[in-house]
Amino acid sequence: MNSFKNYLFIPFVLLLNLVMAQNYQAIHGSSFAGSLGSASNPASIIHVPYAWDITPISVQTKQSTNAFKIENYSFFSSSGKAMVIPENGSVKRFLFTNQDIHLLNTRIRLNDKSAIAFGANVRNYIFATTGITNWQDSTVNITDFLKINVTHAPLSGESRGTTWFELYGTYARTLIANENRLLNGGITLKINRAIAGETSSTNDLGYTPSGAGYLVNSGSLQYGYSANFDKINSNNSSSQNAKLFLQNTYASISVDMGLEYILLSNDEDAAGGEYAYRTKIGISMMDVGVNKYRFGDKSISANSVKPGVSDTVLENKFFNTGSINNFNDSLSSIVNNFSQIRGPFNIYQPTRLIINLDQHISDNFFVNAEITFSLLSLVPKKLPYVKDMNFLALTPRWETKTLGAYLPVLVNTKNQFWIGGAIKAGPLLFGTHNLANLFSKTKSANGGFYLALTFRPGKKHDGESNTSTDKLSRKAQQSLKCPKF
Repeated sequence: MNSFKNYLFIPFVLLLNLVMAQNYQAIHGSSFAGSLGSASNPASIIHVPYAWDITPISVQTKQSTNAFKIENYSFFSSSGKAMVIPENGSVKRFLFTNQDIHLLNTRIRLNDKSAIAFGANVRNYIFATTGITNWQDSTVNITDFLKINVTHAPLSGESRGTTWFELYGTYARTLIANENRLLNGGITLKINRAIAGETSSTNDLGYTPSGAGYLVNSGSLQYGYSANFDKINSNNSSSQNAKLFLQNTYASISVDMGLEYILLSNDEDAAGGEYAYRTKIGISMMDVGVNKYRFGDKSISANSVKPGVSDTVLENKFFNTGSINNFNDSLSSIVNNFSQIRGPFNIYQPTRLIINLDQHISDNFFVNAEITFSLLSLVPKKLPYVKDMNFLALTPRWETKTLGAYLPVLVNTKNQFWIGGAIKAGPLLFGTHNLANLFSKTKSANGGFYLALTFRPGKKHDGESNTSTDKLSRKAQQSLKCPKF
C-alpha cells in the first residue's frame, strides 16, 4: 500500500486495534440470558428459570464501515499478511465500532416477584463519518486526492468516541400477575467513570484549481480529547501513568428502564415448565446519560485559511508531522484564527429505544424480533452523542438451559445485511455478528464477535426461591388466592 493511503488509514487501523474485544444479539429476549439480559432490558431478569446466575467475564466487539476493507484475514487465519485497503468510489464514508467487557455480572432472585442484578462493565463507542468523497487505489498524494474530489467540495467530516467504566445495579419487579399473563418492570442505575473521550469535525473545506495544482480557500477544523491523556509521561512507570490517567476522570450517572409483558403458556408441561410462555414483548430505554470530560491542552479550533495555501504547501507541512505538537504548529501557520479549546465537554451515551418480540414456536424453538431507535437523533438541538449501529434483528433460536443454537439476521443503521451465528454449550456462549468473518478473508472489517462465560445453579436447584409458593404450580398458586365475592 502506498504512503498516502497509509497516512489516510492510520486512524482507522488504530481504532480497530484499540478495541477491547453491548450486543449479545443471540440471547436478546431469551429467558436464559440472566444477568446479561439487563443490558438490553432491565425487566428481563425476573422471568428466568433459576434462582441466580453469574457471568464472571464476557467480551464483545462490533464494527461497521464502508471506508476500507481488510484483506488476507479471517477469524481462523493469521494476521501476518493482513492489509487495510480503501474502498474505491464516491460515497459518504462511515466507521462505527462498539465494544464492552462485562465483569462479575450477577443476577439474584429475591422472591417470586422481584430480582436484582449488579456488576461492572467497561464500554466503548466510536463513530466517524464524512461527506461524499472519492477514494481510489491510484491516489498517491494530496494532489491526487484533491483532483478526484473537486466535484465533491467543500469536504466535511466528523468523529466522536467515548470509553467509560460503569458500576450498575438493577432492580426488577412483577407489577401485574395472573395465571395467563405477567407484566414486569425494571430499572438500572449506573455510576459511570468517563475514561477517555474525543471529538472532531472538519467543515466547509473548499478549494479551487490553480495552474497545475489547487488552492485551499475555506475550511475549519476543531478537535479535542480528554485531558487525562496529558497526564501520561514517558518518564513514569506504566503503573504511575495508569494511576494518573484514571485519577483525572469524572463521574456521572445514567439510567436504563424497561417493561416486559408475557403471555404465559397454558401447557405447564411445555419446555420451560413454570416459566413457559407463548409471547414475550419487551420495551426498554437504554443508556440515558452523559459522559463528562475536560479538553486536553492540545485541543484546538482553527478556521479562516490564509491566502496562497496550495496542495504543495499542504503536502510539505502535514505529510510527515510525526506528533500532535508538530501538527498543531503546521496548522497554525496556514490559518488566521487558531486557538486552544478549554473547559469541559460532554459526550452523550447512545440513548435508544428497543422493542423486542419473542415468540415461542414449539418445544425449545423460538423466534425473536427486535427494532432499535436512536432517540438523541430526534432532539432538535444538535447534541454531541455516540450512536448505536443496531436497527433490525431477527433471531431464530433453539435453546435449553445448557445448549443453544442461534442464527441472528441483522440490518444495521447503514443498511448493511449480516447473517450471524452463535452456540451455547454449558456455561460458554460464543457468537459472531457476521458469519463471513469466520471464513472470508475480505469481510473482517464488518462484523465482530462475543464470548460469555455464565454459571447457573444445578438442575435440582432450578426455580429455587426464597418463597415456598414458588415450588407450587401456577394453577396451585391461583387456587390459594382468596375467592372473590
